[in-house]
Amino acid sequence: MIWGQHLKYTISIALLSVVTRKLFQPLLLPHGWATKDAERGLYQEVNYNIKNLVTDGGLKKLYERRYPGKAPLLIGSETIVLDDDTNIYGLTKEGKIIVFENITSSMDDGDDGNLMYADAKVLVSYVGRPLGGKFVPGTKTMYIADALLGLCRVDLSRTFPKLELVVSEVKTATGDISPILYADDIDVGKSGMVYFSDASNIPPERDSDLTFDIMHAYKLDYMRGKKTGRLLRYNPDTDETVVLVDHIWFANGVAVDADETFILISETSMYRVLKYHLAGPKTGQVEISVDGFPGHVDGVDCSFPSGICYVAIPTPVIGLSKLLYKLPKNIEATIKTFFMMLPKWLSPKPMSYGGFVELKIAKNDNDKDVIQRIVQDPYGEQISFITGVTEHKGKLYLGSL
Repeated sequence: MIWGQHLKYTISIALLSVVTRKLFQPLLLPHGWATKDAERGLYQEVNYNIKNLVTDGGLKKLYERRYPGKAPLLIGSETIVLDDDTNIYGLTKEGKIIVFENITSSMDDGDDGNLMYADAKVLVSYVGRPLGGKFVPGTKTMYIADALLGLCRVDLSRTFPKLELVVSEVKTATGDISPILYADDIDVGKSGMVYFSDASNIPPERDSDLTFDIMHAYKLDYMRGKKTGRLLRYNPDTDETVVLVDHIWFANGVAVDADETFILISETSMYRVLKYHLAGPKTGQVEISVDGFPGHVDGVDCSFPSGICYVAIPTPVIGLSKLLYKLPKNIEATIKTFFMMLPKWLSPKPMSYGGFVELKIAKNDNDKDVIQRIVQDPYGEQISFITGVTEHKGKLYLGSL
């Protein structure tokens, strides 16, 4: 009799668990449970004695000039984009492409001209979330990685420029059509080929203010632990898009070198940068360029004259992640699944930090790419959450959300 009751209770609990999963998982876990076999990336601790982004005196901050009754435009510009004439553009949270005009330096309050002000002018406004942008050299045509739409293009030489959707899906190696759900960053090679990242198959969600929350989508992707990011290439001559690399744990920044022999891709959740070879004996192969960064990696750019590449570090590895790494993987996955079900306002927050890393890229296959220098404001006192780094004519332009 007792065994019969135990069996009845066990079957009831099992049925309740199945029903609960069927009913509530689509609501609480629409992207699935955290995986139990997620990799654990290598990272280094932040050296808080390094404050060279603040102390070197080279940091200048550009602010939008504000006028009474006019709402600000410069909001959430992850990457700064420059054309051949050094005009500065921003891509905003509200789906606007803006250009900065009438840039002046301020000498007030002894700031030594480190504060700059500019008027922001809207060139294009649309429904989307532009994150990365790059001009085709010698033109006013900008390609844009839009987290909602995919790969876009706009000719800013026109009097009334209009955004064009170029690629929103791609054919996989199996012949299936796969949607691009989180286009993130972009670069254009000397050949005219366009390289861009599709960070995750978890798309950003719309907030109550009608903008789109790219950060929460990343947090869900990080907690879930599945590598669904990709590097893609678009050929403007043939209008063909192909997947070059897949199985990347949040494919983020993209940068091609001057001779278009390789591409660097930030793998944000593994705290490392990958290298995909476009030429030479390793053509078509992907390898780890550098790992063990002092935090999550974001935007990437390479200086053509010097060959040095730069990687943005928005935040160090937070304490919760370090704690989870010390637990058995099944327990880690259970805790991450719990965090995935929490409302946005209870999700883990990044640490206040701002930095980027200089990479020295190997000139031959016998050498290794290495971190040459870490440049940082370790407490985020002057600048924090650096998401984009753009090199242009010997200067670096940093974007921050």
